[in-house]
Amino acid sequence: MRNTFFTAVCLLLWSTGYAQHEHHQSPMANQTDARHYSPDKSNFPVVPTSLPVSRPQALAKVKPTGKRVTYDLVIDEQTVTITGKPKRAMTINGGIPGPTMRFKEGDVAVIRVHNKLKTETSLHWHGILLPNKQDGVSYLNTPPIHAGDTYTFEYPLVQSGTYWFHSHTRYQEQVGVYGSIAIQPQKSVYKVDHDLVLLLSDWTDENPAYILKNLKRRNEWYSIKKGNVQSLNRIIQHKAVGAYLRQSMMKMAPMDISDVYYDRFLINGKDTIRYPDIKAGQTVRLRVINASASTYFHLNYAGGPMKLIAADGLDVQPVDVNRRLIAIAETYDFVITVPQGGAFEVRASAQDGSGYATALLGTGPARYAPTIPRPDLYKLTANMSRMGGMGMGTMNMGKTDTTAQANMDMNGPMMHNMAGMNHDASPKPTNPTKPSPKESAMGNMDHSQMPMGQSKPTQATPAKPKKQDDMAGMDHTQMDMSGKPTANKPAPAKKAAKPTKPAGSMGGMDHSGMNMGGMNTTKDGKMDTSSMNHGQMDHSSMAGMDHGQMNMGNKPGDMVGMKGMNSGGMAEMSDRGMSMMDEQNTIDYSILKSPEPIVFPANHPIREIPLTLTGNMFRYIWGFNGQPLSRADMIQIRRGEIVRMRLMNNTMMMHPIHLHGHYFRVLNGQGQYSPLKHTVNVSPMENVTIEFMADDDKDWFFHCHLLYHMLSGMARVVSYGDKPDSSIANIQKLHLRDMRDNQPFVWGYLQPGYPLNYFALNVSNNKNAIVAGGDHDWRTNRFEFDLDYERYLGDWFRVFAGIDGGNEEFLRRVRSEDGGTPVGGRRIIRPVAGIRYMLPFLIQSEVKLDTRGNVRFQLSGQQMLFPRLDFQYQTQWLVGGYVRAHVELQYTVTKNLFLHTDYDTRYKTVAGGLGYNF
Repeated sequence: MRNTFFTAVCLLLWSTGYAQHEHHQSPMANQTDARHYSPDKSNFPVVPTSLPVSRPQALAKVKPTGKRVTYDLVIDEQTVTITGKPKRAMTINGGIPGPTMRFKEGDVAVIRVHNKLKTETSLHWHGILLPNKQDGVSYLNTPPIHAGDTYTFEYPLVQSGTYWFHSHTRYQEQVGVYGSIAIQPQKSVYKVDHDLVLLLSDWTDENPAYILKNLKRRNEWYSIKKGNVQSLNRIIQHKAVGAYLRQSMMKMAPMDISDVYYDRFLINGKDTIRYPDIKAGQTVRLRVINASASTYFHLNYAGGPMKLIAADGLDVQPVDVNRRLIAIAETYDFVITVPQGGAFEVRASAQDGSGYATALLGTGPARYAPTIPRPDLYKLTANMSRMGGMGMGTMNMGKTDTTAQANMDMNGPMMHNMAGMNHDASPKPTNPTKPSPKESAMGNMDHSQMPMGQSKPTQATPAKPKKQDDMAGMDHTQMDMSGKPTANKPAPAKKAAKPTKPAGSMGGMDHSGMNMGGMNTTKDGKMDTSSMNHGQMDHSSMAGMDHGQMNMGNKPGDMVGMKGMNSGGMAEMSDRGMSMMDEQNTIDYSILKSPEPIVFPANHPIREIPLTLTGNMFRYIWGFNGQPLSRADMIQIRRGEIVRMRLMNNTMMMHPIHLHGHYFRVLNGQGQYSPLKHTVNVSPMENVTIEFMADDDKDWFFHCHLLYHMLSGMARVVSYGDKPDSSIANIQKLHLRDMRDNQPFVWGYLQPGYPLNYFALNVSNNKNAIVAGGDHDWRTNRFEFDLDYERYLGDWFRVFAGIDGGNEEFLRRVRSEDGGTPVGGRRIIRPVAGIRYMLPFLIQSEVKLDTRGNVRFQLSGQQMLFPRLDFQYQTQWLVGGYVRAHVELQYTVTKNLFLHTDYDTRYKTVAGGLGYNF
């Protein structure tokens, strides 16, 4: 048995080595590095659009104004009283938020940043297309701005619209370092009486570093404050026991909308702000920016519908909305008219229902916007539980991420006779009556919009689309290729936001009997593509054909029979493309339509990058493809490629994904009119596909914009493979340290009481932990403690080794041949090793072995009975020795204080006292 023990210890120690991490100098570095290369010159033919599809193309099209517009931003620390309670915070030019900087398209922005803090800082210009060195991510592409220093940013403005700026240094964005940017176009489209920026944010008096620790330790305090605890009494009250049991069986905690409780929600730094200068009958352009750290906002208006005219700075075809759910880091522009009869409210309501902020436009009695109902967490939990465990979104840090190798060249082999197929929305054939061989091989068919869980429209009335010729924009929304009989199938319900189809449209047309080159069905009714000949399909007049909602299976987004199909950009489809969110909590991108067609150049290689959004809510670690940033930071691309990312959210949280320095098309079912954005939300169980032209250089940050998710690992670096700028070449490797997603966190608790005392300590990072715990009886002075080192080999499985100490009767079997020492009369320390694993229902299991051959099994878990009352349990079985049970009730008083009472069969007594979380 001794040999077994020491073999286990050796295996454990062998497994604890950190994986060596290779960084920026990649064998995939661009071939163009060997010759002179100008990052201001595009690598693509000119795209016929006025929209900024890439920085080099926008730079070539924008006429310089010849003006240099200068701003000075002073970042300092001072005391603020946003909630009435004094708090040290960071300000820009003495305020929170910082000033609105206004420019005109074609200007040169000159921004001097003066750091008056005692620590370094940074500023990132969110959504602005600019040279890599100006982007503002410390250590990655811009040097940090050290205490007392001034750094000058200077770049031409090649776009117009609504943008913002914020610190990219640790928690500074949460405590005040953010502001807004408004860039006027050279040719105005909308004439309004007022141009008003509404900067939305969340505010906490708590230290953000402690917030993240609280999330790591699984403290329920924030849910208690918001009234969102799914305790057992509420689960029974909402008749959600079945859903809760299914959820727990899959090791998932109850659904929540937001992780953090906030003391205030703000518009331009205030929870209520008035604009009395706006008069009845006037029109206002609202530039709405969600600059929050971790809050999604519903925006609605007391004066009626709002005309949505721009998204992420760029114009879209106008559409009227009654409300809009805005993801973190998104911007939207609306045009509204102020009615007669009072001051009309623009309300920004936190998605989780915990509060809102108000802007009143006009004078007179306040007219309030409709209240947004709180989300039904029990309904959302039921939706999740019915999806069969897909929301586990597990991290797998034991494996290497292969994202950078996810590449598909259009000149390479393709399946189904689809060589050369362009799934981007390409132009019409040059000869509509006789397509070229390339066109006849589906070269102009637009599959780019095949759905991957795009959500249904909500409360929108889009502008009527223009009539299109030659079937361009053809809508196959109701196309059924499931292979099932359709004769008795009722007509599907018309969606509220679906545009009225122009004459000649084929939407709703039944293609069930369509002969596609001998296509058959399998025994179970699914499509058999084994003998399907796409080469004979006539697509000569189907340019821009929109397959955005094509259903080829039994569920929305279910491409049965096509999983794994590789067709020049057709993303691998699966049956997991349906969001679990209800209509109220869905961000409907299908209503966004570009004002101009956007057609990426053909005959460029397409790089397919599948990115699964993953996380472990129990440990609060987030990442892509099971890896946090510290374990896999690079996504390698090359200039001249079209990069298509498939974002698949396997977590229970919504994630706002942002790419620095680029605009991407969100493939939302609008074909060539898919909108350009720089930030896109991906809801739980939803799949979203984006694509962009790789038309820049060096390294760009790509991350979830929910601050605590980003800091916990949900980030990557999109790299062109170039050498870094000389100003940061010697420090660039420090960007991983600066992100700190692998930093150690320390927490624990003390439970003094009578007659028993307890304590616990945890020091952990992504893969390692030092854990300690123990108990003590005041009456007999008997005790037990353990000190272990753990190594995570997966989300739920870890190995450990350490020591146990205390009274012998609690640690190992006691035999008469041990010398006749009275039980409990001897104290020992023993080396131990073992494994721990999370079972269904979030039950922690443990098997522990010591050097004397003693084996102990342990199970432990907890359940919230009422919003503040937690039931905890633990049972131990020492093989050949005792069986122990421990039950405990904890009542939460404050964030750190709780009352406890417990019964332990080992000490045969009821105990109680006061507990403190640290």
